[in-house]
Amino acid sequence: MSILKQAAVQSFAQGETPARDLPETMRKERRMLCRLGFDEALIESALKAARANNTSIETELLSSGAVDQDVYYRRLAHYLVLPFEARLPEDWVVDRPSMDRLLSDPRGLRLDHGAAERRYGVVPSAHDLADLHIRLSSHPEIRRCVIITTPRAVRAAVWRAGARRRLFDTVNELMVWEPRFSSRIVFWGKQGFLLGGGAASFVTGLLFFPVETLLASHIIFTALYLFSLLVRLASARAASNTPTGSAITPHRDLPVYTLLIPLYREAGMIAQLRQSMEALNWPVSKLDIKLICEEDDRDTRAAIVNARLPAQFETVVVPPGGPRTKPNALNYALRGARGRYLVIYDAEDRPHPDQLREAFETFRRAPRQLACLQAPLTISNIGCNWITGLYACEYAGLFRGILPFLARHRFPVPLGGTSNHFRIEALRRCRAWDPYNVAEDADLGLRLHRLGYYCGAISLATLEDAPTGIGAWIAQRSRWIKGWLQTTLVALREPGRLRDEIGLLNFAVFLASTGGLILSALLHPLLFVSVVTTAWLMLQPAPDPGPIQQVLTGIDLINILASYWIFLRLGGSRMTKGELARMGASAVWLPVYWLMLSFAGWKAFLELYHAPYLWRKTDHRPSES
Repeated sequence: MSILKQAAVQSFAQGETPARDLPETMRKERRMLCRLGFDEALIESALKAARANNTSIETELLSSGAVDQDVYYRRLAHYLVLPFEARLPEDWVVDRPSMDRLLSDPRGLRLDHGAAERRYGVVPSAHDLADLHIRLSSHPEIRRCVIITTPRAVRAAVWRAGARRRLFDTVNELMVWEPRFSSRIVFWGKQGFLLGGGAASFVTGLLFFPVETLLASHIIFTALYLFSLLVRLASARAASNTPTGSAITPHRDLPVYTLLIPLYREAGMIAQLRQSMEALNWPVSKLDIKLICEEDDRDTRAAIVNARLPAQFETVVVPPGGPRTKPNALNYALRGARGRYLVIYDAEDRPHPDQLREAFETFRRAPRQLACLQAPLTISNIGCNWITGLYACEYAGLFRGILPFLARHRFPVPLGGTSNHFRIEALRRCRAWDPYNVAEDADLGLRLHRLGYYCGAISLATLEDAPTGIGAWIAQRSRWIKGWLQTTLVALREPGRLRDEIGLLNFAVFLASTGGLILSALLHPLLFVSVVTTAWLMLQPAPDPGPIQQVLTGIDLINILASYWIFLRLGGSRMTKGELARMGASAVWLPVYWLMLSFAGWKAFLELYHAPYLWRKTDHRPSES
C-alpha cells in the first residue's frame, strides 16, 4: 500500500469530519464524490487537505496524484451520460485571442470541428455536478452540444491553437508598447553617431597628437575603472548587513505560486529537477510548475513524458520563430501563468524548501511597489577546481553582498538570472522580459525601477553548480556581459530621461554597478600593459616615462590590487568556514580569472555587432554534491 493510501486510511479510521462543520459547497462535493464511487478514505484525506489549504476536495484529490485526471473526468462524464474526450484534436479548435484566459481557468472551450451544430468541451466540477445533471435532464437537446474533457486537454488545445499568434505577441509586445525599452535595435541613431564620432576623434588624435591622446585616454579610463570599484567597496564594507529573512508563519490561504523553468537540451536533468521541486514547502494544489521546452527539443520533451510527472507540472512548448532566447521562452509561458506570485528557476537549481514561504511573507508585509525579490545563489561544487572556487567566491560577493546592499538602499538591482520572485501583476504591467536581451534579468531590474517599482532580497538560497571548464565559463560570461552591454545601451538612449526617472544618485549607482562592471572587464588587461610598459621604460636609460605617466601607472597598479582585494574581501566575508575551506588555494589563480573575464568581455563586445541575440547556453548535468 502506498504512503498516500496509508495516510488516507489512517485519516479515515480516525473518523469523518462532521458535515455540520463544512461549508455547503464542500458537503455537496463530498456527497457527490462518494456517489461516484471514489474511495472514502481518499475523499476524507483530500477533505482535510482542502480545509487546510482553502481549496476544494476535487482539487486536492487530483493534485495529490491519488486519482488520474482522465479517470476522474471520465467518471463524471459517465454520471452525466455524456461523451468524454481525453484529448481535443487540433482541427476541433480555432484560435481566438480571448482563449488565452482558459490557460489559467480551463472550464470549457468552444469546439469547431465541422459539425452542423456548435459544440463545447466542458470541464465540470463535483460540487455542481448534481445541478448540471438536472439541467441536462430538463433540456436533453443540450446533450448533443456537450463533450466532457479535462483541464489538461483544454490547456493543451489552447496552447496549440494559439501558438503562432501568441509567439508573435510575445516577441513584439515590449517593442510595440515602449520601443525605448527594447533591445531589438542595438544602437539607436544618436548612439551610433556618437560612438562613431568618438572612435573617429580618437583615431584622429592618435594620428596628430599621439602622446596627448594616449595620456588623456589613460586618465579617463583610470578614473572610470576606479569609479567602478566604489560600489563593490561600499558593498564590502556593508556586507555583514545581509537580509536575515522573514519569519515563516503558517497560513491557511496561501496563493497559487507559478514556477517557470526554461529547459533546452536538459533531458538528463529531469529527475533531479523533479526532486527539487517536490521538496518545496508549499501546498502541491497551489503550485503551477511550467516546464518550458523548445519545439525541436524532442529529447527533453520525451524525458518529461517518461518521467510521468505529477499534476502540478505542465509542459509548455514554444514554437519556432523569433529570437531563441530564455526571455522569449519565459514571456511565452507567462501567458498561461495561474499564480499571484511567480519565480524563475533553471534546470539545475535546488532551492531551499522554504524559499517560496520566505518570499511570500516578505511580499505580504511590503508595499505593492516591491515587485521582485532576489534569492541568493550558492555554488555547491565549490571544491571541484579553481574555476568553481573563484566562481563561488564571486557569487557570494554578488548575491550576499552587492545585491542586498543595492536592494537595502533601493538602488536599481541587476537581477540574477534565476530565483527571481515577482508579483505577477507588476511583471505583466512592465511587459515582462525583453526577448532580445540576453541578460534579461539585469534589464528587467532596471525597467522595474524606472516604472516606479523596486527590488528586494531574501536570504534562503538556491544551490547551483558552476561551470567547471574554461570554455563553458567564457561562453556563459560573454553572454552575460553582452546582455549588460545591451542593457546599458538601452538605458543610455535618453540619459536625461533616465536620470529624471530614477534620480541622480540611482543613475550614478547604475553606471557604477553595470557600466563599471563592463569597463573593469574590458580595461583590466590594459592596466597590466600600462604597468609593464612603464616599468620597462624606467629600467631603460632613456626615454624617461615622466612623472605623470609614473603616477598614472601607480594608480593602475592600485586598481589591479584593489580589484583583487575587493573581490576576495567581498566574497570571502560572506562565505561560510566550510565554503572557504573547500575553496582552498583557488585565490592564487585570481589574475588568470580576471584575464578570462576580460577575454569574455571583448568577445561579448564583438558579438554585440555580429550576433547580438545569440544565446550561448550553459550545459548542465546532475549535481554530485
